[in-house]
Amino acid sequence: HMGGPGVRVYSSGFGPGMAFGGMNPNMQARARAQQQQQRQQQREPQGPLGQLAQFLPLLLILVFSFLNSSEDGSYGGATGGSRYFSLTPVRPHTNPLSTKLAKVKDIPYYVSDQFLRTVARDRYQLSQVERMVERSYERYLIDECKNQRAYKRKLETLSVKSRTTKAEREKLAKKAAGFELTRCVELEDLFPHVVPQKDRVNQQRTSQPHHGEF
Repeated sequence: HMGGPGVRVYSSGFGPGMAFGGMNPNMQARARAQQQQQRQQQREPQGPLGQLAQFLPLLLILVFSFLNSSEDGSYGGATGGSRYFSLTPVRPHTNPLSTKLAKVKDIPYYVSDQFLRTVARDRYQLSQVERMVERSYERYLIDECKNQRAYKRKLETLSVKSRTTKAEREKLAKKAAGFELTRCVELEDLFPHVVPQKDRVNQQRTSQPHHGEF
């Protein structure tokens, strides 16, 4: 049947949107090509920012992997710890605790308020954190022992080679002899397995009693 003037209405069942006026097959193919091109352009990154956005998920994964690797109890520098604890009172880790479940007891560490409400109430999780504290404190003592030994050697060297008066050199020698390797002694007491027998301060003190008692 016919519609208004100059308009032919097809009723041959082309489906919704195709009953009025129809569409040339070439136009249909062109429209599909344009839609496909638009979708492809949307998927392709545009310029440097687009390339950065494409790699952003991978960068985030790498960052989180790095953060997680730093939480295995390794010594964390000045604060010496991880997101769970600190060896020094630094916000938000301001609540003092000491190891009870680890092999080495009474190592002081600090935790956050959230830690007290969650991890501290779970014996298994707390034991895992205390193992991390133990490893962190071991690494901390190793570093501090190295620093103390280096300082003592520097004093001994200056007492011999320093271009000062004899009185000043004797003063440096006395200071070097009286300098206590307290962190080395603590390391030997708590973690004897990491200190070779020949390097132990207690053994040296036995052969050099004039250094005084700890």
